[in-house]
Amino acid sequence: MYCPYPASQHASSSHAPPAAPHSILDTPPPFLYLTSVDLFFTAIAAIMLYLHSLRDFAREVTQLGGSHLRHFLQRATSNRFAGALTGAVSAAIVQSSSVVNFITMGLTEQKVLSMRAAWTVMIGANVGTTLTAWLIAHKFTGLGPIFVSVGGLWSLFGPRGWRTYGHPIFHFGLIFLALSLISSTLLPLAQTPEVLAWRDTLSTPLRALIFGALLTMLVQSSSVVVGLTVLSVASGLIDPAISIWVVVGANLGTGWVALFTSSALGPIARRLSIFNAGLDLCGLVLFVTVLQFAIRPLLALMPEPGLQVAFVHSAFNLSAAVMALALMPWIWRYLERFVPEEAR
Repeated sequence: MYCPYPASQHASSSHAPPAAPHSILDTPPPFLYLTSVDLFFTAIAAIMLYLHSLRDFAREVTQLGGSHLRHFLQRATSNRFAGALTGAVSAAIVQSSSVVNFITMGLTEQKVLSMRAAWTVMIGANVGTTLTAWLIAHKFTGLGPIFVSVGGLWSLFGPRGWRTYGHPIFHFGLIFLALSLISSTLLPLAQTPEVLAWRDTLSTPLRALIFGALLTMLVQSSSVVVGLTVLSVASGLIDPAISIWVVVGANLGTGWVALFTSSALGPIARRLSIFNAGLDLCGLVLFVTVLQFAIRPLLALMPEPGLQVAFVHSAFNLSAAVMALALMPWIWRYLERFVPEEAR
C-alpha cells in the first residue's frame, strides 16, 4: 500500500509521542465562531454601550460642573470669537455639542445670554465635538480599560468627598472600551454576505448623506455616527469615499437634533436652533461646491482612512464656523429681524 512518507519516517512515527495539546494562544478569536446573527447582535450591543456611555459621561460632567459651565458661558461671550472658542472648549470637554447647545439655549430663554452671544457659542460647539473622531482615528480606544479601572476604583475606594469625580473617568473609559468592542466586531461582520449586500445601498453620495443625517437624528448625536463611521472605514465596512458623505450627513443631522430639543424650551430657543440648522445647510453647500475639491490633495496625504474621516468632519465644521463668524456683522443685521426685543 502506498505511504506518503518515507519508510524510516513512517516507522519512527509509530513510536512518536502524542502531539502536545494546542496552546490557548493558538486558538482563533471567538468572533470567528459566531454566526452573522450573533455578530450583528454583538455589534448592536456594543453600539448601545457606546451610545449610553457617551450620554452618561456628558451627564456626569454636566452634573459636576454644570454651574461652572453656565458661569463660564456667561463671562466668556464678550465678542463673537470668544463665544465660539468657549463653545468649542465646552463641547470638547463634555464630548457633546447637544449638551452645550441645550444649556446655551436654556440660558438664552432665561435672558442670561443674548441670542447673538448664544449663537456664537453654538457655532463653536460644532467644532469642539470633532475631538472624538480624532481620538478614535488615532487609536486611543486602547486606553479604555485603563480609564475604566482608574475611574471605577476611584469611585469605590477614593476619598469620600472626591469619589464622584471617578464617575466621569469611568464613563470616559467605557466609551473607548465600547469602541474597541465595536472595532473587533465590525471586522468579521464586514465579510458576511448580508452586510456586503447592504453596503451596496450606500453606493452613492446622496444615499450616504441621507443615511448619516437620519442616523444622527435617530441616536441624537453626531459624535456617535462619526465615531462609528471611523471604525467602519477602518474595518472595511464602508468605502472611504462614501464614508465622507455619511459624515457630512451627520453634521447636517445634528442641526435637526437641536430643533427637536429646542421644542421643550421656548420660542427663543427654537429660533436659535433654526439659525444653527441654517448654518449646517450653508456648510453643506460650501462643502459640495468648494471644500470637497480643496481638501482632496490633503486627503491624498493621509494613508489612514479613519484620519481622512476625522479630517473631513473637522474641515466641514471649521469652514462653516469661520464663514459664519467672518460674516456675522452682516448676517446678524438680517437675522435680527427674527429676534425678540428682550433676547437681543
